[in-house]
Amino acid sequence: MKRLAEYIKWYMYITTSILVVCAINVTSEGMDVVPAEILGQVLLAGLLTTLVTVFIRIREYGKRIIEILGYIFHYLALYAVMLVCGKWFGWITWNYKGWIVMAVDVVVVYLICFGVYYLVDLKQANDINKKLKEKYDD
Repeated sequence: MKRLAEYIKWYMYITTSILVVCAINVTSEGMDVVPAEILGQVLLAGLLTTLVTVFIRIREYGKRIIEILGYIFHYLALYAVMLVCGKWFGWITWNYKGWIVMAVDVVVVYLICFGVYYLVDLKQANDINKKLKEKYDD
């Protein structure tokens, strides 16, 4: 059950972040509205990248270099999935420019997701500390 909750949490973070990046890209192309077919594509891309995120979890191994390599591997796996989705859905042109745009988009999604994750985690830690302090602060 805990794994399912983790999956749903990451699906929400990732899918929302992809939608934000998609809206930015659509707006930068001069469009006023996100085409309806893109919404289903975003949901599927969110599902696929969430599967990658849940199965390639970054763990703390004690060695910083191993953690950094884990993040790099995770990013590259996400980038590969999004390149395939980008080609499949027609989001990118299949050339160096399209690959670079997708690389930047994946970085932005990555930063949004982990930023939100950090803020939510920080809030939960503060709430726990507050409750512990209330209980044991006699």
